[in-house]
Amino acid sequence: MEYFDTIKRHDYEQISIIQNQKAKLFAVDVIHDTTRGPAVGGTRFMKYPNEEEAIRDALKLSRGMTYKSAAAGLDCGGGKTVIMEMDGMDRTLALKTLGRYIEHLQGRRYTGRDLGVSTEDIDFMRTETRWVADETPAGVGDLSEATAFGVYQGIKACLAEAYGNDSLKGRSISVQGVGEVGYWVVKYAVENGAKVTISDIHPKAIEKTAKAFPVTVVKPEEIYGVNGDVFSPCAIGGIICSETIPKFRCRIIAGSANNVLATEEDGIALFQRGILYAPDYVINSGALIQWWYRQKTYEVKNKRDPREAICDLYPVIRNILKESKEKKLAPAMVADRYAERQLKKEKTYVDFNWGNLK
Repeated sequence: MEYFDTIKRHDYEQISIIQNQKAKLFAVDVIHDTTRGPAVGGTRFMKYPNEEEAIRDALKLSRGMTYKSAAAGLDCGGGKTVIMEMDGMDRTLALKTLGRYIEHLQGRRYTGRDLGVSTEDIDFMRTETRWVADETPAGVGDLSEATAFGVYQGIKACLAEAYGNDSLKGRSISVQGVGEVGYWVVKYAVENGAKVTISDIHPKAIEKTAKAFPVTVVKPEEIYGVNGDVFSPCAIGGIICSETIPKFRCRIIAGSANNVLATEEDGIALFQRGILYAPDYVINSGALIQWWYRQKTYEVKNKRDPREAICDLYPVIRNILKESKEKKLAPAMVADRYAERQLKKEKTYVDFNWGNLK
């Protein structure tokens, strides 16, 4: 019943379970909203304690993609796919099976990489469907770097709000998770004069980053208490909670992780502590923006240079923080209201022409 209540409360369009016993595949695909256009959102591959947690994650992430698309002003909606990692899985067959499912939606759903999914995985899916992002230079390009560039814009916007100056020079930034996106966030921070502290549960990611940049490394459990200007969560979501909030010794939280607030109340708790928070689905939308303007499947009105469009996140976040201060509301609440204003008041699915495909 919990899921039915969630579906009705947040007006989800479709939830699908994709199963293949031979491949040991259990996947959940959620289309939250196609009011503005196709449901866009990546495919996540990770271990879940049970099927219920996988469904819950897909529901939350897909809705976040709708708000992300709306906040970025793009003509697309939100969706998400999660695959439960199982012992003994036939990964190739699982991905191809999922690709066939995506293909049968005929453009209503468009996916790409998320946590645990490699470019090789996407190549397997592409043998079955055209509705997956091509991250080659000839396609949409490196989406991890695009996400990091958006995070960089968000950090600057927060610094401007907190200190009246958006320069990273001399600022201290702690990055949690230095894999795909986090590595690029570190690169932007270091190249712009910041002092950077990092942590990651994966030794190889730490080794690669520490070899490339002058960073300080701390244990994963120590990253929350690092004294500095910015904490940048670039790993998994749900890490800002009642347990971690008292540990923070920073002025700003701005990173690429999705659903970083465990609950809405945690966003309010940050606000009450005077910690500026850049809403996750706004600051991490660089990949979506770059994909939208570089993909070749849908006809895009008002074509723009993706880099220029990602830079627009700076004023969006500044305005969210300004309204947060004026109305004494947590930034996450202000961001939701902003995104909802971009959505049509009524769902009119017939307005989007699914035949408008290249």
